[in-house]
Parts: sequence; structure tokens; C-alpha cells
Amino acid sequence: MKPQIKDLKLIRSLSQKKFRTETGLFIAEGKKLVEEAILSDWDIHSIYSTDADFVATQRHSFQVTHREMNQVSALSTASPYLAVLKQKEQRASIENEKNILILDGISDPGNLGSIIRTAEWFGIHQIICSENCVELYNPKVVQSTMGSVFRVAVSVQSIALFIPELKKLNYRISGADIRGSNVFSYDFATGRHAVVIGSESHGIRDEVKALLDDLITIPGRGGAESLNASIAAAIIMAEMSK
Repeated sequence: MKPQIKDLKLIRSLSQKKFRTETGLFIAEGKKLVEEAILSDWDIHSIYSTDADFVATQRHSFQVTHREMNQVSALSTASPYLAVLKQKEQRASIENEKNILILDGISDPGNLGSIIRTAEWFGIHQIICSENCVELYNPKVVQSTMGSVFRVAVSVQSIALFIPELKKLNYRISGADIRGSNVFSYDFATGRHAVVIGSESHGIRDEVKALLDDLITIPGRGGAESLNASIAAAIIMAEMSK
């Protein structure tokens, strides 16, 4: 089945947040991501590929030329596989979780995607993003998750309102800060924990920091000013999962 011009225009428009918001759709590119989407419980709007055999096995799929794929791809080098999916409203489900990650102002798409992928690796199923985090459906975020976007629940919340709800459920709230105590000595084994990771440039906002129980830091020996947010999150999640 061949796509119509309006289909290609739709895909191209989804590189922009405005049209993702208006349509409630987003794109996932690459064979692995498309296959992960097919296996997930997310609703697929349509699939496009230059691979005729692949198209023949999928519902709502269209065969496109390499030229057409280059025209609609958000990647620097277009993949032969692209899916358009429906966005999903995700609510935080925290009653049965031991560990939760909270992101305050993460603005880099690659960092957010890497954090989501790493969270799945360490068995953290809930990520809470502040309203000023980069959008989950940004193509670079989706790409960087390598499929974890379909399995880790990522919801957008007012952190200042959400943390008190966590405290009612006996979560201990800590935040990554250069002035904190050594994360490698912190007791994640006892009780339930939520860790806040701040923005790459400014760290955790003061109004959020005022709600924390503890500050934790990753000690270093070199001269670098700070760690990349996704690297810091990975180290902390590794400690949380022990």
C-alpha cells in the first residue's frame, strides 16, 4: 500500500512539538524501535518502510521509497523503518514502587532518553518529570531510549505538589547536589526512596530543594566541574538498585 501526500506531510510535521501536541501523535524511527512499539501496548497509527516484506506483515503499514523516507525522517541518516504512534497519558503509580526517579528541568533530549533507558536497566519503572523538562515525545528522546519509552512510565507532574504525596506514602526524598553526603554511603536499602536529579545547567530548583529530606553527591577526584545529568542519574540508580 502506498502512502498519500497528506500522510507524508503528517509525518514531516511531527518533527515539531506544535504538531505533536495538536495531533497527539509522535514518531519512532529504526527497526528496533518500530519492533519494540509493535510488541508494546501503545497504539500504532501507521507504519512506513522501504522494506516490502516487512510492510506485508504489518497492519496499517505503507511502503515508501528511500527518497520519501529521507523527506520525512527526523534523523540525519534516515532509517528504512518508521512508526507513527498515539501519545499516551501516563499517570504516576507509586503505591507499589520501592524506588522512583524525579527529574527537575532536564532539558537535553539525549539525556532524558538515556535516563529512561538506564532506569529500565535498573528496574525503576516510574519517572516523574517537572513541567519544564524536555518533552517525552521529542524524536531525539524517543530515539535515545532504544525502546524503553514503551516500558517505563514517564509522567509530568508539579514536583512541589507531588513530593508531599510521596511523603504521605513514607518515601524518603533525596536530591543530587554537590553539597550532599556521599551517595555510596547512603542507605537506599531501608524503606522507599525517590531521588531528584536537577537540570544540567542549574541543578535542583530552590523551591524543590526545600522539600527534600537529604542531599546526596557523587564524589570525584578529578577537576571536572560536574557530571553529565544522565551519567549522574545512572550512578545513583545503580546505588538505588543494590
